[in-house]
Amino acid sequence: MSLILAGLVVAGTSGALMIGRWWARRRGGANDAGAPDAANDDAPDADEARARAEVEAEAPRSKDDDERPAAPDEAAAAKRKARPPPRGERVRLDGFVCQLGDVLTRITGEEAWLAGGVVLSEEIPVAVLFVAPEAGRDCAIYARARPGGSVFWLEPLDPSAILVGGDPPSAVEHGGVRFERARRLPLRPRRIGVGAPDVGDAVVVAEYVSAGAERLLVLKGNAGVVHAYRGVELERASFEVIASGDTTLES
Repeated sequence: MSLILAGLVVAGTSGALMIGRWWARRRGGANDAGAPDAANDDAPDADEARARAEVEAEAPRSKDDDERPAAPDEAAAAKRKARPPPRGERVRLDGFVCQLGDVLTRITGEEAWLAGGVVLSEEIPVAVLFVAPEAGRDCAIYARARPGGSVFWLEPLDPSAILVGGDPPSAVEHGGVRFERARRLPLRPRRIGVGAPDVGDAVVVAEYVSAGAERLLVLKGNAGVVHAYRGVELERASFEVIASGDTTLES
């Protein structure tokens, strides 16, 4: 109600100002020529236009104006803008298709902001398991440092469904799909960003492939902690990387 009252006061004040200026001009015209000049009445009035602009500028905006949805182009630009990476030590992961802080978007519409992860290294990083906690549901992206640029788009599994004990097996069946172990690597993990799983200071990474695009990933830490994931392998043409513009990793 206060906004409406303020608008009425402003409108009334500016309206009175316009009427006063108009009456003064009418009297001046009558004194000079004995009668109003019709041509002058039809001419544009600079004072009136200026007063109208003052009313529009001073009138309070409604809540609906402030909450007006963005235009389609503005909404698309905002959606495509990557979030800034977590603050910390700046390190570049050479040879990887994506970095901490980037946003991955699939052609099917899903998005994943890479907020944290585990860098897996021998002498140099050979793979990274990124986590995306704000993807609508738990999501992980597994990227390897090799030509091609494909990634695994994964969701976490109950590890007991894959690994009962000991090393990751050479083959496993899950959800009616048979997976063969493609590689088994002992690696050194390093947590980066936020939300990365704790796998200890040494880990065995097992990658599993199916006859199609489905993939399994198992990480078994030296302290016995196990993390398992299932998803699909995405070729480079099936997803887009929106760079954060500033790569930042945390120890």
